Amino acid sequence: MNFARLEKVLASPNLPSLPAVAIKVLELTNKPDVSLKQVAQVIEHDQAIAAKVLRTINSSFYGLSKRCASIQQALALLGLQTVKGLVLGFSLTKSMDGGGETEVSFDFLSYWRRSIYSAAAAKHLAVATRRCDPDEAFVAGLMQDIGMVALWRALGDQYLQTLDAAGANHLKLCPIERKAFELDHAAVSGEMARRWRFPECVAESLRCHHDSAKAPVEAMQLARIVELGTLAAIVITSPKRSDDLTNKFCTAAREWFDITASPALEMLQTMADLAQQLARVFNLNVGEKPDVDAIVARAQSIRDDQGLPGMDVDKIIEAEARDATDPLTGLADRAVFVRDLDMAMASTKQNTGVGSGLAVCVIALDGVRELNGRFGPLAGDTALQHVAPLVVEGLGRFGRAYRFVGAAFVALIPKADNEQLARIAESIRRRVGETVARLEGPNGPESVHLTVTCGTALSMNDPSNPTAATLNREQLVRSAMVALTNAQQQPPSAKAA
Repeated sequence: MNFARLEKVLASPNLPSLPAVAIKVLELTNKPDVSLKQVAQVIEHDQAIAAKVLRTINSSFYGLSKRCASIQQALALLGLQTVKGLVLGFSLTKSMDGGGETEVSFDFLSYWRRSIYSAAAAKHLAVATRRCDPDEAFVAGLMQDIGMVALWRALGDQYLQTLDAAGANHLKLCPIERKAFELDHAAVSGEMARRWRFPECVAESLRCHHDSAKAPVEAMQLARIVELGTLAAIVITSPKRSDDLTNKFCTAAREWFDITASPALEMLQTMADLAQQLARVFNLNVGEKPDVDAIVARAQSIRDDQGLPGMDVDKIIEAEARDATDPLTGLADRAVFVRDLDMAMASTKQNTGVGSGLAVCVIALDGVRELNGRFGPLAGDTALQHVAPLVVEGLGRFGRAYRFVGAAFVALIPKADNEQLARIAESIRRRVGETVARLEGPNGPESVHLTVTCGTALSMNDPSNPTAATLNREQLVRSAMVALTNAQQQPPSAKAA
C-alpha cells in the first residue's frame, strides 16, 4: 500500500467529517463508566440527529410496542450500542448531505443503494449468526465504502476513471484502484474509521470488507459479516441477474457460517425489506425495490435442475488455492491451508490411528501495534518476513507452515499427540525468541528481539478411545484460536497453549 498517497487523500480538505455530536458519542461510549444520561444529553444537543433517531426507533424497523418519547428512554429500551449506531449512521449521511442531486459526477444513488442494503444485510446476518454485535455490523456496513467518497474528493476525475473501468461490477473496483493508485477504498475506509476513533474491530472490518480472510483474528467474524452483507447487497441490487454472484453468496454463507443455500436465499428477501425501511427513515433515495422473488426463484430453479445444493465448495477452494502464496512472507496462504486441512481431515477419517491426531498451531507475532508505532507502519511487515522462516525451521519435518490472518501464521501437523504438539510450539517460540531482527527506526537501524505466542488444538480420530475429541475444520481452528487468546493473557514465559 502507498502510505504517502493514503496520507495525501486523508489530508484533503474536502473529505467527509463527522459532526461534533458523533465524535463526542464515540468518545463517551469508549468509557466503561459512562451513564446513559450523559450520552442522551450529548445527542439531544443536535436536535436534527436526535429527531431522526427517535423517528427511526418508533418506525417499523424496530417494532416497539409503545412509542418512545426521549433519547434517554430510547437508550434504556434498545441499549447504548443501538442508539450509538443510529447516531453514527445519521452522522455519516449528514456529512455527505446525501449527494446525488448536487454532486452529479459521483454516482451517489448507487453508493447509498449499496451502503443501505449492505448495512441492513450485515445487521440481519449478525442477529441470525450471533457472531458479532449487530449494531457494529450495521455501522460497518453503512460506512464500508466511505473511502470511495474520500478518494473521489481527493483525486477528482482521476478517480472517476477507475469507477468507469470497474463499471457495474463493484467487486472489480479494489484491484483496479490498487493498480492505479497503490491504494484501495477499503484501506481508506478503515483508516478513516480508525482516525474517527471507531472501535478497532470496526476499522479492521472496513479495511478487509472485500477480503475478510486478511482480517486479524479479533475482527474476523465482523469482517466476514460485512463481506457477506456486501455480497448480499450486490446480489439483490445488481441490474443484471448473475447466477455466479448468487452462488458466491450462498457458498460464503455456508463456508463461513454454516448457512445452507435455501435459508441463505430466504434471507435475501428479509434483507431487502429491511433496507427499504432503512432508506425511508434515513430519507435516502435508493431506487426501486428489487424483485428479490425472481432472484430466489431462479437460483432455486437452477439448483433443482442440476440436483445440487449450490456450488462445489471443495472445487472452488482447490482452484483458488492452487499455487497461491503470500507475497509478503513467501509461505502458502490461508486458502492453501484450508484446502490442505480439508484433505488431511478426509485422509484421517479413512486411516484411523491410535495415539495421534491432526493438529493445528496458530502462531501470532507479539506487539505488532507497538512495533508499527515505534518504527513506522511497515515494521510489522518486516518483522513477519523475519519470523516466517523461523516458524518453518521450528516446525521442521512435522508439518507445513502457512500465512494465516493479520500478524499470524498457522501450522498444520498431520500426525501428532499432545506432547509432541507442545514440543513443536515451544521449538517455534524458542527459535523466534533467540534471534534478533533489524528494524529501521527514526535514528537508524535497531536490533529488536521478537516473540510469538502459540495456540494449539488437536483432533483425534481414535475409535478405541471414546474420550478422544474428533473436531471438524471450524472447531479445530476455533479451538486453536481460543488457546492462542488464553496464552496471550499469560506471562511471557508461558505463551504456548
